Amino acid sequence: MDLQKLEYYRQKLLAKKDRILSELNAVAIKDKLTSGYEAKYENISDDEEDNVQEQANYERDILVEGTLEETLEAIDRALERIEAGTYGRDIHTGELIDERRLEILPEAEETVL
Repeated sequence: MDLQKLEYYRQKLLAKKDRILSELNAVAIKDKLTSGYEAKYENISDDEEDNVQEQANYERDILVEGTLEETLEAIDRALERIEAGTYGRDIHTGELIDERRLEILPEAEETVL
């Protein structure tokens, strides 16, 4: 992959990383000890009905937080592959990943069979 394309994907990844971080900060708090995130628990009120909604929101945010963290980690790995000169190749086989896949999912690590 030429340098111009690599820069294009690097910028695409950085923009996606910013968006993911913004979404992550909306539903989670960064843990200073682990550098990970923990879903926020929003206390609406002490009303039993509100507590049910609070719990449902918290459980949803745990799932969202986990997905966003995984995506963030994949983006960071993709940025590392750009620096290492291995971006755009399957991490297991070394085969080229179709650019149509990278356009949709720039953090892709594997080819699609």
